[in-house]
Amino acid sequence: MKTAVKSGLYFSNLAIVKYYKVAVPLMFLLAMTFSCEKRNDPGPSAAEVFEILRGQGFGNLILPINSTRPTPNTDDLVPLAPFLSDKSIVALGESTHGTSEFVTLRHRMIQHMVQQLNFRVLSVETNFSTAQNINDYILGGAGTGLSAVQSIKNSWVYNNQEFVQLIEWLREYNNGQSAANKVTFYGFDNQTCEPSAKRVQAYISQFDPSYVSAFNTTSKHFLNDFEEYFTKYSNEQLLKILPTAVSDFRNQWNTISTYLQSNKAALIAKSGERAYELTLRHWKIVQQTFNGFIYVEDELKGFNYRDTTMADNVDWIQKFENSKKIILWAHAGHSGNNNTTTTQMGYHLKQRHQANYYTVGFFTNGGTVRVVHEVNGVPVLGELKIDPKPEHSITQAFALGKWSQFFLPISAIDGNAELKALFDTPMKVYFIGSTMEKSTVEQKLGAEYDAIVFLENTTGTKPN
Repeated sequence: MKTAVKSGLYFSNLAIVKYYKVAVPLMFLLAMTFSCEKRNDPGPSAAEVFEILRGQGFGNLILPINSTRPTPNTDDLVPLAPFLSDKSIVALGESTHGTSEFVTLRHRMIQHMVQQLNFRVLSVETNFSTAQNINDYILGGAGTGLSAVQSIKNSWVYNNQEFVQLIEWLREYNNGQSAANKVTFYGFDNQTCEPSAKRVQAYISQFDPSYVSAFNTTSKHFLNDFEEYFTKYSNEQLLKILPTAVSDFRNQWNTISTYLQSNKAALIAKSGERAYELTLRHWKIVQQTFNGFIYVEDELKGFNYRDTTMADNVDWIQKFENSKKIILWAHAGHSGNNNTTTTQMGYHLKQRHQANYYTVGFFTNGGTVRVVHEVNGVPVLGELKIDPKPEHSITQAFALGKWSQFFLPISAIDGNAELKALFDTPMKVYFIGSTMEKSTVEQKLGAEYDAIVFLENTTGTKPN
């Protein structure tokens, strides 16, 4: 069967019929294309943007960042504290998945926010249930940071040296901390259900083994990510079958849900309430996954559904962690405050949490990026050069001003009509998921984010 690589987190040689594991992430860049407002005019040139920035004293508004490399000293990040310290959810959103400096700078920011600003939860854009392997490790479990990261199947985005370094730092930080002070790790995504179903299977095996056989029979589709559908039917057949099959999946899911609810007291008596509630959420992720099949032919509705459920998962995580302050790690296409054609996770969180939600977008002007690209028609994961583009007028203007590495709180331009108008103008920037498809989009940076980080020249992540 034909192989497919689509935009988003997943890179796989599975057939395109593995729709929600491989094809649904295409919704991400399609949706970004639709959501960015189009202009008939070319917009201001880089030189014109630079003159506005220089004339309005832009260089005095930015907060310079000394280094993107993780070091014990994060004093240069102290000026960021007034914008982050009183927030309950801070999203650090990358405009390109495969950028090393975005990973390492976020490592530094997380380090500072944990040590100095009392953030205690890190949640990333990956499957809720597979991320539990990383959580187990940073809380003192067996294995290595590398093995924990590589347990996230079908995703190269986190399988790099820079991210493993962060995971090792989190484990080191947790060592010796009280239970209440430890950092916990979660995923908030739901694009595959097998890991979630297997977590529930393991729970039942431990605390009610007599029900395992019934669970396995009822949950067979969930335990192998609907493999029998993908091997039995063609792509065209699946597009017709999957939306209507959801009602059957719901009945199967409800059978197990009823069992879990009916046996709540007995299960909690054996496992404890926290393990039980976590198991319920694993089972909820299964439901979120197959409900997405309804939208296999509607990319925009599918994108909006996924982002709504991701916001729901973030809220659940924070409640489960007793309202501790949480850091989100995602593509900026999910964490931004967009509600034009698409409705991003960040928009939902902003509506629900208002000023307590703070979203930061990370941008580059060029360099290299690790990304899936075609070589002789074959998808290959590797490092590509991304040249500075004349049409990227805002990042080009930053480079012209030699403002090469900074944090800009959008609130810094409040009261400056020219700068506010500029940052409310749609301008093109690099926006890369897992492939180079639709690598440039237009965004109103001032409306989309509470702050932006700019790094002029960046490099691709280093694979493990």
